[in-house]
Amino acid sequence: MATCEGGDMVEQLAGIVVDQGDKNANAPKKVAVDKTFGMKNKKGGAAQRQIKQINATSSLNPDEKRKEAEKIAREKEKLAAEAAKREAAELFKPVQIQKVPFGVDPKTVLCQFFKKGACDKGRKCKFSHDLSQGIKGEKKSLYTDTRELEKEQQDEERKKDDMADWDEEKLRDVVKSKHGNPKTTTDKVCKFFIEAVENGKYGWFWTCPNGGDKCMYKHSLPPGFVLKTKEQRAAEKALMDKSPLNTLTLEDFLDSERHKLTGTLTPVNEETFQKWKKERMDKKAAEQEAQKMKEATGRALFEKGDWNDGDDSDADDDDGWNLETMRKETEAARQRKEEIRLGINLDEAQAITTDASEGVGEMVDIAVEPNGNVKDDE
Repeated sequence: MATCEGGDMVEQLAGIVVDQGDKNANAPKKVAVDKTFGMKNKKGGAAQRQIKQINATSSLNPDEKRKEAEKIAREKEKLAAEAAKREAAELFKPVQIQKVPFGVDPKTVLCQFFKKGACDKGRKCKFSHDLSQGIKGEKKSLYTDTRELEKEQQDEERKKDDMADWDEEKLRDVVKSKHGNPKTTTDKVCKFFIEAVENGKYGWFWTCPNGGDKCMYKHSLPPGFVLKTKEQRAAEKALMDKSPLNTLTLEDFLDSERHKLTGTLTPVNEETFQKWKKERMDKKAAEQEAQKMKEATGRALFEKGDWNDGDDSDADDDDGWNLETMRKETEAARQRKEEIRLGINLDEAQAITTDASEGVGEMVDIAVEPNGNVKDDE
């Protein structure tokens, strides 16, 4: 009896479990919430980083999520501590603005904030972050001008520095430091500068004869220039001294060139030279006279007296305008223009017309050909 009751109880419990399983199976499943909903259309970099972070944390298990949260908390605490430190430094110390004198490179001055470990500009800071530049030397005397001492020392060193011991690189450095980079209007190199360099006269105290620093030509070595050493210049000078051209006189040079001439030539003596000179001067004078006549103006001819006034008959007339004469001339010009346009001779046509009108009982037709001739058609 007990066994039957126990079996019934087991069956009842199994039915309850089956019913709960059916209920869980039939229950609606929870939809996963998209935490990035509404953020996907944002194009900003911060929004995209936040979306990636949310997607990464949503796919982690609970342990990884906990570690990620602890990491984020530590970073926030670190940033908060740095912000509090900067705020305390700003509150408990006066504002210090580091300045440099005019003309001094800021990179040669040590950053005061970097020295105290509070510079947050990094590489963007215009001051130097080299602690070795902050080491102070000996104190300067207020009773001496160090600039004059430095200039005197520099002048003494430059007086001892002779161009004979310079190489090409040293010469280019001296040219650049002495003349800087002046603005020139041409690419030509100053001939005085080249002569001074080639003759060994260039130095710290050399001044250009063409206006000094205001010279419009370049005071820089041209590309491909090779500075000769002292030994090379001495060897070239010795070679030139031994050259026969150095001992050759002008008379000998002219005789040697005269013997090189070939062909039928006229020897030059005093008589032939005077004849050639006279012909040349006459030819030149004739050319000048022809040029003057070509360029002569009315005023020049009048002043010279060559003006020929052949219309003396008008002197007897009145000084005023003759309107009748002017009208006749205008009419004659118009008639000539009309003849040219029609291509005929009106005088011949008028004569033939007169003869035809005087004849009695005789009909004469006057025809004009295209070439301007007049023919009679009876």
